Amino acid sequence: MERDKKYTELVFSRLKEYMEIEGVSRYEDNVVEALKNNTKDANVEYSRDRFGSLIMTKKGHTSGPKIMLAAHMDEVGYAVLDILDNGQIKVSPIGGLWPTVVVGTKAKLIASSGKEFYGIFGHTSIHIMEREKISKAMTTKDLFVDFGFKDKKEAEEQGIEPGDRILMHGETFRLYNSDLVAGKSMDNRAGVTVLDQIINRLKDQKLPNRPYFVGTVQEEVGTRGAKTSVSLIEPDIAFAIDTGASHDTDGAIKGDPKLGLGVAINIQDYETMMDPKLVKILTDIAKKHNIPVYKYVAQGGGTDAAELQYGKGGVPTISLSIPQRYLHSPLGVASLFDMEALINLMVEFLKAFDQKTFESIQYK
Repeated sequence: MERDKKYTELVFSRLKEYMEIEGVSRYEDNVVEALKNNTKDANVEYSRDRFGSLIMTKKGHTSGPKIMLAAHMDEVGYAVLDILDNGQIKVSPIGGLWPTVVVGTKAKLIASSGKEFYGIFGHTSIHIMEREKISKAMTTKDLFVDFGFKDKKEAEEQGIEPGDRILMHGETFRLYNSDLVAGKSMDNRAGVTVLDQIINRLKDQKLPNRPYFVGTVQEEVGTRGAKTSVSLIEPDIAFAIDTGASHDTDGAIKGDPKLGLGVAINIQDYETMMDPKLVKILTDIAKKHNIPVYKYVAQGGGTDAAELQYGKGGVPTISLSIPQRYLHSPLGVASLFDMEALINLMVEFLKAFDQKTFESIQYK
């Protein structure tokens, strides 16, 4: 796959911008505004469903099969569960979180009052911990956040209430291999970046189809935005663009995908079995345009594809994965090479997929 260094830097710049936006489930509006701003010159129109998912359509495209590309905008985090007498805060997870990964890291609280506070995901120092607890994994009920309030009254006086958002924090930076980027909310701002670039790369193209580019909400708490948006769009085929667990770290179970190998096409996960005819079309396009792709069976997790497949009458669906290390933690790592490969693949797919091709994958 040929690459342009300037374009790689553009992709990195967009990825960094999206990752540094704060947007846990139910609070994705800042991501929406960034997506709209970054695609405002790309010949698209915008609408929102009543859950808040952003739907972007190309102007003037009124014929051909309807193709939905979905990338969720929300990130995992926590909500205030209770304020303890000592002013420290117990939490409830927003999305699937293993509490061990946040211990000792920076936290940010956005109160209902609008005030913002920085603190630490707390833990008992090993020096004063009960011996039998040292070897046990922490659970959410053990986790608390320390914002420096002296007691419960002081926290309440600052407007802290149950349900207020507590965000994870992680600096954006590049690793020794400059294709590898670390940062907060890689899941799924990497997918948002891919969606952004597909739209911009196709801004002057007249396509043989009707694409719907969707930033979905509340994926991390049950693929809820995919359910509402697919019911509204009624696509003919659909793609979920998301990050997925990479198997190239010490201790991971053996398997794929891995960073830097290109587009990971998910064939099956616990909730979805992808359409084999659509998979073949993708792999043929990839071969024609020298785009690196490979197939894998997911050994955990799920994506918006779980809901997209249940669009009206059943929808041929594919989940396209951007491999990521350290999912659902303050810092995730993914590859710019993989993102560029996915952008290239979907650009070529949308340029080629017409009504005749769609009819060739239908059941008769």
